Amino acid sequence: MIRVAVVDDHPIVRDGIVANLAAAEGLAVVATGGSLAQARTIVERERPDVVILDLELPDGNGLEAIAQLKALLPKVRIVVFSAYAGEDRVRSALGDGADSYVLKGTPSDELIRAVRAVAAGETYLGPQIAAQVVGALHAPRRLRITEREREILRHLAAGLSNKQIAALLGVSERTVKFHVSEILGRLEADNRAQAVAIAQRRGLV
Repeated sequence: MIRVAVVDDHPIVRDGIVANLAAAEGLAVVATGGSLAQARTIVERERPDVVILDLELPDGNGLEAIAQLKALLPKVRIVVFSAYAGEDRVRSALGDGADSYVLKGTPSDELIRAVRAVAAGETYLGPQIAAQVVGALHAPRRLRITEREREILRHLAAGLSNKQIAALLGVSERTVKFHVSEILGRLEADNRAQAVAIAQRRGLV
């Protein structure tokens, strides 16, 4: 039995997800919540296999919630269920540790497939998200820096370590390391100092 928790601040959406999962064989909803605080409590108390997580929560950034929940329960699998499909948001969610990204409005069986896939150790992207990711891979290379990456660049310019940046942002050191690696790749820099110098020349920080 796959034990699932649902975190979404809209009761109607939450109830709809629960109803769909209840009708699926081999899935059991063990808890629901509508905030980041409730999500943390649920993960600590219920230790679910999978958390279906909305990124728009009233008391915190859903992207940061991913890292926080993974820190509390490293084995938990997270399915982001969001109305937003921006490339930066998808990339940030996956970089922060999400195992799946599915858009709201997709057929209910799509979400069930995502839950089963991540519970089996796979990564699952909804069809629209998968097409977007593939399109980005084949698009001409161009410099794209997310707001989170800009923030990390500013901290790098100030000489902070990954550990210090993680503490300031409330995310894991692993998440910061991922973003630094992404920054180096985008800027074609060999090291942090070179990345900062390039970013400063281009007016990115």
